[in-house]
Amino acid sequence: MTLSAAHLLDAAAATFGLDLSSGMQLWYASALLTAARPAGLPALGEAVTVAAYAETHGFDPYVPPSAPFPLAPTAPALIWWETANALVERLVTLLTLRYPATHPLRLATLDDTGTVCATAELTLGALNGFSLLPSTFCLLVLPPLPISHDRRSADGLAWVITRLLGPGGCPWDVRQTHQSLRGALLEEVHEALEALDAGDMRALSEELGDILIAVFSHSEMARQAGHFALDEVFAAVTGKLIGRHPHVFGDVTVDDEGEVLRNWEQIKAAELASKGRARTSALDGVPPGLPALATAQKLGKKAARAGFNWTEQAQVWAKLREELAELAEAAAADDLAHTAEELGDTLFVLTRLADWLHLDAEMALRDANLKFRRRFSHIEAAAATQGSPLNTLTLAELLTLWDAAKG
Repeated sequence: MTLSAAHLLDAAAATFGLDLSSGMQLWYASALLTAARPAGLPALGEAVTVAAYAETHGFDPYVPPSAPFPLAPTAPALIWWETANALVERLVTLLTLRYPATHPLRLATLDDTGTVCATAELTLGALNGFSLLPSTFCLLVLPPLPISHDRRSADGLAWVITRLLGPGGCPWDVRQTHQSLRGALLEEVHEALEALDAGDMRALSEELGDILIAVFSHSEMARQAGHFALDEVFAAVTGKLIGRHPHVFGDVTVDDEGEVLRNWEQIKAAELASKGRARTSALDGVPPGLPALATAQKLGKKAARAGFNWTEQAQVWAKLREELAELAEAAAADDLAHTAEELGDTLFVLTRLADWLHLDAEMALRDANLKFRRRFSHIEAAAATQGSPLNTLTLAELLTLWDAAKG
């Protein structure tokens, strides 16, 4: 027997004393799981020309995300399924993306006449191992999640930020301005970079969250001032990503990464033109706040895309040797200003060499900094063990400790 949604809803209302006038999300479990599959992705096993990130970098096989989440967690929901369908584990996996394992549930089982066989109150985390009595249907009542407890989505964070910056909010937060929070945003980005450099994924997760605080705070401040709102930020960046990837979301075909980058630049130029703006130089678009080494590499790349580039790597090495000779000559002449100029030229050519070697000069230097810090710490520890301050050791002794640190 197939029971109608109306019958199941009536049974749930009668069994659990539900007030249906406040509204209820109704989902057949298998339909809910289907709705949770992201649209547009190739089917599993389907041949693709571009592997997913996980497979490209040698991680575990790709697992599609459940997005967008098909339920509104802050509204009640009624989910039903036939007990013959073994989908409870998949359902729990989906629900725990947004609900905590401690979230309370109410469960009822019905026979094929629609008569309730048994009821239970349990948590989401206990649903997987719960023994269902022999029955035909299961009814699951999912109470609403208070928005203050919705900690697994952008909605929960948005609520917290609007609460902090709203009436009766935090006296410190409401006094802030975009400029006063500028330093905090820069600091959080650098801390995220530090976590990346250390390969610390737990720290990276935390620091990305701190960056989100800045994004949501600036957006809420702008909303209250009448400039823009968070949904406009989402709309703009989503549209930008789709528009700049016509080879994924449209019918454009690309042969390699180089063509992707060329298309990207053309699309960016068209976007600027649509806003009545245009870049007057091929070097425009480099943020002034970037570190000098990163700025140099970006400038060099932009010039290269405009055609100002060597034709082979050997020419870059020759230019580097030339700049090193000029640097040595300037230093020998004890000309401080000229030496600084030649040092800058040498560093700039090194960033061009990095580009030819397909390396990120800024990242390479950051890695070198970390390596130096690690080895120097080893020297300090070894010297302390010997009871000798560093400044009392000879150069030969220091180099011996350095070689040990390298090992």
